[in-house]
Amino acid sequence: MLVYHPLSKFAELVSNGGINVSDTIPVKSMDHNMIHNISFIDHCKYLCEKHDTNLLRLLTVILQKLNGDMILRVNKYPQLSDKIQSAIGEWSENIEPIDLFRCPNNCYDCNNLYNLKNTIKTYDDEFSKINTENDDNNLYEILEDLKTKYYNGEEEIRNNLLEIEEKYNDFDMPISHRKIFDDLSTRPKSFYMEKLLEDNNHLNNNVNMRLVNGIPENIHVIFLNGSLLSTLISKCMEGHKKECLTLKDLLSKKSIEIDDLMSRVGPGIPLSENLLSMFEGIKSYFEENNDDLPSDDEEEIDESNIQDALNSVLNKKSDDLNIKELNNSDEPENKTTYHLLIEDDPHKKEINDNNNNDNNKEDNGDNISFF
Repeated sequence: MLVYHPLSKFAELVSNGGINVSDTIPVKSMDHNMIHNISFIDHCKYLCEKHDTNLLRLLTVILQKLNGDMILRVNKYPQLSDKIQSAIGEWSENIEPIDLFRCPNNCYDCNNLYNLKNTIKTYDDEFSKINTENDDNNLYEILEDLKTKYYNGEEEIRNNLLEIEEKYNDFDMPISHRKIFDDLSTRPKSFYMEKLLEDNNHLNNNVNMRLVNGIPENIHVIFLNGSLLSTLISKCMEGHKKECLTLKDLLSKKSIEIDDLMSRVGPGIPLSENLLSMFEGIKSYFEENNDDLPSDDEEEIDESNIQDALNSVLNKKSDDLNIKELNNSDEPENKTTYHLLIEDDPHKKEINDNNNNDNNKEDNGDNISFF
């Protein structure tokens, strides 16, 4: 178990150069027998958990304190302001020392993103229930309502992205300022003590001691911490921006998926009713065309009529047979029957015609049967 710095003490040490953001922080154990070196970010994460806050908010508070303290020092000690102004002049920048330490009053509220993520999770749960529930009544309306929720979620994400971009620009240190901070981070406290009063008297000593006590021993670390804190805040902003973009892509895919389902379901008609409508259409089609087809339920044929029809056919055939027998009996016994041969050859046809003419002359009046 380690003994971390309290939040107020931690912010104070960072703002006066007692803690170097780029260096490890020595932390004692509970029994004070061991010292552990932890990173600046690890110490910040511990404070975030303890005070139920987020890293971006904590870094912003520390940077605001650092810049606020430096503004007070610049206004209180003219010698400090003059030396910083001289360093600014070396970079040909037309700004005042106080301009280096201006900081926005508030940062991006990460709770907006956390709340939005939880809200989208509830939408995803609703969408998952659609796949598990068997009741498809009002399915189109349910999907439409869910699509509206996802659309509103996309709008919220766009608003958060705009806010993040705005705050990112506010906290991101300009390149010109960063160069000056880097330069001043290499200049120790002695750089600011060059214009001390030389006369050794009580008044001069009091003035000199006032300046010496007012400028922190690690003032160069303060400028380094200011530059690094700005970078860490920008990094946090970039992480939240990436989260928003990921959520936005997920919501876009969900909207496309819901649009596809809505196009298949159709407005106001559940899936089961769609199927029933299709079957009813098929049934009505056959019912409308049934009038043109013979029905099996029409008037039945009388069996007696069938018997009469069969008898009439049999009687007719019997009469034809009797007539044929009479005709055969009238023919002479020595009658010669000739067969007619039909062929395609014209020469043979001519021969047959001649034979037939001769026979007609000899037996005039005989009948010729063709079979």
